[in-house]
Amino acid sequence: MIAPQSRWFIVLLGALMMVNALSIDMVLPALPALGATLDASPDAVQLTLSVYLVGYAAGQFVVGPLSDRFGRRPVLLGGLSIYALASLACALSWRIELLVAARAVQGLVACAGPVVVRAIVRDHVAGDRAAHMMSSLTTVFAAGPFLAPILGGALLVRWGWPSVFHVIALWTAALVAAAWRGLGESLKNPDREALRPARLAANLHTFLTTRAAVGFAVVNGLCWVGIFAFLSASPYVLIDVYGVPPDHYGFYFAWLAVTLVTGATLNKRLLRRWPGRRVMRWGLLVLLGGGIATVAVPLSPWSGPGPILAAVMLFALGQTLVMPNALAAALEPLKHMAGMGSALMGIVQMLCGAAGGFVVNALYDGTARPMGVMILGSAAGCGVAYLLFRPERA
Repeated sequence: MIAPQSRWFIVLLGALMMVNALSIDMVLPALPALGATLDASPDAVQLTLSVYLVGYAAGQFVVGPLSDRFGRRPVLLGGLSIYALASLACALSWRIELLVAARAVQGLVACAGPVVVRAIVRDHVAGDRAAHMMSSLTTVFAAGPFLAPILGGALLVRWGWPSVFHVIALWTAALVAAAWRGLGESLKNPDREALRPARLAANLHTFLTTRAAVGFAVVNGLCWVGIFAFLSASPYVLIDVYGVPPDHYGFYFAWLAVTLVTGATLNKRLLRRWPGRRVMRWGLLVLLGGGIATVAVPLSPWSGPGPILAAVMLFALGQTLVMPNALAAALEPLKHMAGMGSALMGIVQMLCGAAGGFVVNALYDGTARPMGVMILGSAAGCGVAYLLFRPERA
């Protein structure tokens, strides 16, 4: 088994968190072609993403308590095994309805990676040390957004969209084998009552009445409104509006991954000097600057794929200073129910993301403006949520 203090432990956990990014980012370049192949409207194609996100949100309420009851390891291995089979079902779908159904199942179990990984981190560390570890995971996790769109576009051009899901299934199977051999059980005292309705209700009450947990979960969730506004709209904005070739889309997207790595490294360095909540406040200002820029660029004479990407990169930099610290702060008082706490945070996160993706697509008017408005709204919402909950000053 890999020691929790080793770099390989961080690499494995980061790779396990990457599964969800692959399910979204690898598929993004294929969305327009997928609709054409299956004779599906843009709304129907968008449903493949929306049901995935809703399934992802719902599955967390099951995965979290299961990991508190039976341990992190069996839930992780079982969930990702089902996920690999669901990915194969996606690849074999010949109608949009079948693909939507397979994506829903995929979403239900994809959450096993991030939910269990966050709980594992909380099992080992807390506070700013947890935020530091979350940032380290981001440097690994960012390889997903960096490589996935490039790989997805290349697979699409050469072998068609089913090959994207074949590769996702193979990658997940490899991760299951690596976790089975290298990941030990981090939960020392499983909660035998974790699945009982009374305990579930009590844990939910604890979460909802813990100011830090709710406040930072909302801040983290609203960040994801902007993330999924970009994820949902960027294939159409970059490919259809600005004329970026589908197999080049991933290279634009990869710059965001560079931003995530840079921001995660910056966050770790700042945490050595200042408390996480202070760093988070600085990140909220950067978020707002990025949101304003994404609205301003489409209205300017310099509107184009490069300038709009630069604006989104500024927003993404702010996220790297907000989200790891918000996650650590929310889970800090929930050690006795880390699995359930991680799941509830993930539910808030994915519901916000699904709402952001749905609204930006409903407002899509053939320009980049709706995407910019949603990203600005996300940034402003994060700041308002932080001020409303008024966490104690660092």
